[in-house]
Amino acid sequence: MEEPEEQEENQGSLTVEVLVQRLFRDPRYMLMGKMERFGRELLAFIESCTVLSATGDMRGQLLLNSEYELRGRPDGERPYGEDSLLDYYLGKRGEKLALSDDDLSALRDESWLYYVRRNFFFLLEDWAAARDDAEHNLGIWDIIEQSEANEAAKWGSLKWWPWMERDRAIAQALWDMGHEQRDHAATELYRAQRGIQQFGERYQEQYAQEEGDGRDICAHMAKHVGALAELLRRDQGLPVSLDERLDDAETRGDAEEVERLRTEMIRRAMEEGEP
Repeated sequence: MEEPEEQEENQGSLTVEVLVQRLFRDPRYMLMGKMERFGRELLAFIESCTVLSATGDMRGQLLLNSEYELRGRPDGERPYGEDSLLDYYLGKRGEKLALSDDDLSALRDESWLYYVRRNFFFLLEDWAAARDDAEHNLGIWDIIEQSEANEAAKWGSLKWWPWMERDRAIAQALWDMGHEQRDHAATELYRAQRGIQQFGERYQEQYAQEEGDGRDICAHMAKHVGALAELLRRDQGLPVSLDERLDDAETRGDAEEVERLRTEMIRRAMEEGEP
């Protein structure tokens, strides 16, 4: 994945469209487009697969024609008769979930399906569908986090929360911008960036044990969210969120401004029907 910060010399030519392409075009998957077969809406794509020998040596690569369902679980499977594994486990809410290694593996596999399709939706600029697939994986994250599975095994899935939250926030913000909800877009991006940074602080010790780029995933994801906010502010009039202004006022110790902003946040929340 090409990081936007590596292109600082071309920052003036960077656009939202270019950033989306850089973040969500996975070279292992080439989207061909939407298609319909026997009343089913599908996404057609080409998948690049590495061929390994019995000893693990690379023998070559294959290009496979593949399809995903446009709605529901991407592979069209119905585990345990449910729409997805997430739906199956949500039906067990209230029970103690002792997930086995096989259970965790199956949930990771489902997450991967939704991750790949989510990237396709970003490329198609279907922000609502991309957001929904990101929220699906955040739901899986929540199931795993609350389970009684082995902590080390759980971390293999939990460490990807910043990636999922980045994608959810970006998709939501781009949808908001398309529907003239700039204040909400600004709030989504700022809260996501702040939340990702806080997540990295909370799990600092665990991330320190990761190798390579895995150590800095929170910094990378927060930077991507910030890059989008800067582009939207420059090109589409994204405002500074009340949350960001409140944090700034608290840092400066401006008690009067803090009170004014908190009152405004309460007023807006009441207008939107939020608790």
